[in-house]
Amino acid sequence: MPKNNIQHIEWTTRDPRRLRSFFERIFDWEFREAMPGYTMIEGVGGIFDAPDPQMPIGVTPYVNVADLGEKETRIRDAGGTIHKSKQEVSGRGWFTIFSDPDGNMLALWQPAAKPRAGAGAARRKASTRKTASRRPASRAARKKTARTGKRRRR
Repeated sequence: MPKNNIQHIEWTTRDPRRLRSFFERIFDWEFREAMPGYTMIEGVGGIFDAPDPQMPIGVTPYVNVADLGEKETRIRDAGGTIHKSKQEVSGRGWFTIFSDPDGNMLALWQPAAKPRAGAGAARRKASTRKTASRRPASRAARKKTARTGKRRRR
């Protein structure tokens, strides 16, 4: 994951169908309902349904980070305001929504750690080697051992 790049744009709206229809008439974007109230735009971001009038509408860029806590401290120290702190998206990661000193909304995204792909493969390979060394000798190998008295090493 690139460091601190904008990786997702989210539109917050009171009328997600109208906004989706608008974008469909302009762009060749692929839309899919990710969950109630949230429409994903493949490779771009998403449309968030915000029926609560207290929730501001607008566009929020999401920036990749490795450590939300550390970035939240830096935001506060620099004069920003945290609006939602470390909210979990089950199985995917966490986000924080904040505003800069001018009131511009941004969000941070910390993805969940992915299991190491190599670790399982290495264990399976080692297990296969152990199993192979325990296999009974072939019929030809057993005959040769019987004739010479020496067992062939693998």
